[in-house]
Amino acid sequence: MAFLSLLSGVRPLLLLITLLGPVVLVRGVTFRVVNKCPFPVWPAAAPNTGHPVLAGGGFLLPPGQSRLVSAPATWNGRFWGRTGCNFTSTTNHHGGANAAACLTGDCDGRLACNGTAGAPPATLVEVDLHEDQSKGSSYDVSLVDGYNLPVAVWTKPGAAADRKCVIPGCAKNVNAVCPPELQVTAAGGDGKKAAVVVACKSACLAFGTDAFCCRGAHGTAETCRGSVYSRMFRDACPAYFSYPYDTAAAAARCYAEVYVVTFCPSRWGEEADPVAQA
Repeated sequence: MAFLSLLSGVRPLLLLITLLGPVVLVRGVTFRVVNKCPFPVWPAAAPNTGHPVLAGGGFLLPPGQSRLVSAPATWNGRFWGRTGCNFTSTTNHHGGANAAACLTGDCDGRLACNGTAGAPPATLVEVDLHEDQSKGSSYDVSLVDGYNLPVAVWTKPGAAADRKCVIPGCAKNVNAVCPPELQVTAAGGDGKKAAVVVACKSACLAFGTDAFCCRGAHGTAETCRGSVYSRMFRDACPAYFSYPYDTAAAAARCYAEVYVVTFCPSRWGEEADPVAQA
């Protein structure tokens, strides 16, 4: 009788499974965010529409440290690093909620961006995840809105020979080769030293013309061919997208359970940036 009673309880479950189809176990992914810069970085994340905010949208990451950020297996959005932040300054409090707290990548003066996009120029890691391995998750690094930090992205675990899953950092410090008309500068560490370059604008951000922004009559791959400025970005960071129709770069299409995002993956210029360390 007990066996028959057990069967009677199983039948509704079997019926439910039959009606709903096979049960799929949804697993998330992890982003390991690493700071190899010789100064603090405040990583931030902003989701695309319909996707959740990760890790409150932003946090502090001291030099040499890392943090694990969990995400749904289908998350879409972007990561970037903020530099030179001060969330306790008098200027920020008196300026209100919209006063900038960071020299680069600021999001309305907040530590936790809570989904708010960062102010350009900032190097962007763009992510488009798919749970179905056959569709292939993709990620890229973009300088379309300008540059502030070098960043590398790869999957883990991954074979050393599988280079298609690795987006390396830059061959040059973009801020060191940025032309004056694109430079974003800030006062030296104690306010008395000469201004230093903390970011480099894209030509679109600096000049706002259709030709540089690939819009209007220049809104196709055939009519937007890049410029001397995008070629400067391309020379310094060959793996990054330097303008919207940059065919020389490509998104990595690799499925993984762990993605590593590293700021300053190689040596940071000749010496630490005194402003970014503030």
